[in-house]
Amino acid sequence: MKKSLDIVLLLLFFLELGGMFLPGLAHELLGCIFLLLVVLHNAANRSFYQHFHEGRNSPHRLVNKASICLFAASLIMLAVSGMALSRNLFSWVQLGEAWNWRSLHLLAAISALVLLFVHLLCHARRYIRGRGFFIASGAAFVLATVGIFGLPYLDRWFHQVKVEKEAIIQGEKAQVSGRVLTVYFSRVGNTDFPPGVDAVSGASIMKDKETLIGNAEMIAAMIHDAAGGDIYAIRTKEKYPADYGATTRVGRKELDENLAPALVGPLPELADYDVVFVVYPLWWHTLPMAVQGFLEHYDLHGKSIIPVVTHGDGGIGESIEKIKKTTGAHLPGEILDIYSSDIPSARQDIAAYLKRMKLD
Repeated sequence: MKKSLDIVLLLLFFLELGGMFLPGLAHELLGCIFLLLVVLHNAANRSFYQHFHEGRNSPHRLVNKASICLFAASLIMLAVSGMALSRNLFSWVQLGEAWNWRSLHLLAAISALVLLFVHLLCHARRYIRGRGFFIASGAAFVLATVGIFGLPYLDRWFHQVKVEKEAIIQGEKAQVSGRVLTVYFSRVGNTDFPPGVDAVSGASIMKDKETLIGNAEMIAAMIHDAAGGDIYAIRTKEKYPADYGATTRVGRKELDENLAPALVGPLPELADYDVVFVVYPLWWHTLPMAVQGFLEHYDLHGKSIIPVVTHGDGGIGESIEKIKKTTGAHLPGEILDIYSSDIPSARQDIAAYLKRMKLD
């Protein structure tokens, strides 16, 4: 019976690791069942408590105890962050926006995976000796490494990002003196996407029901809600390809040729504004040529230009130096950069940043 429960728990655990591919309600239900079975399994397992509290604390036993405690802590964080993220069973739970619950949930899942392998290896040592143990250790190391790097990759490129725009852009306001303009450049609006396109953070797009929203577009909407003023979208005459890889190649060519794409639509009169937020994605570790071309239209010396960068792990890259060379404008000492997967929960961070900037 105990071995059967162990197998069920392992199957549920690995099924939940791929929860991004499950319907939200199914993921939450299976998570609750898994946590309940873990509690029942350990409550009924008297030998577990004897093993934990009795016996000599050898290095092997200490490692096993530590892995059990940390694994339990990871499961608690999985449960708390899962409730904060819930849209079904625990939608009534309000844990606030001070924490990035999505990142914590992913971190807890990765931690639990690694600690589970450590715990299993500690038990495997009883039954596997010599070369077999080292082979098992190597296999566990490989699987843990795949989990550490594979889960964020799957989350970034295969998890559909679904949001309620009007709900997540609203939040705390920031007093900004003078006239404010938020300018943004995003794939959405500069690409003709086919119906049913995957809205994943790695491709810089998300979806509100059937409406596509660009990552930079969402951040710009949050800034606009917090700081007020006007908002403007940079539009290129030639559309970028719907395929993300093809778009990156076009962006690379623009950079290599130092050729900004032609823009369409009337450009705003930046002379009418005192503070200009410029929101853009990091392309090839620097500023997209479309944004550079937009900035080159103006004399921005003495203007307060505030860049905000969205990225997939490159931070601000070399984009700030490019803006300085292009504009000669005054830039803040602290630049806000937002990881693509964190954008849906970035509203509180934006408000805190604006307060630190002391733009009142």
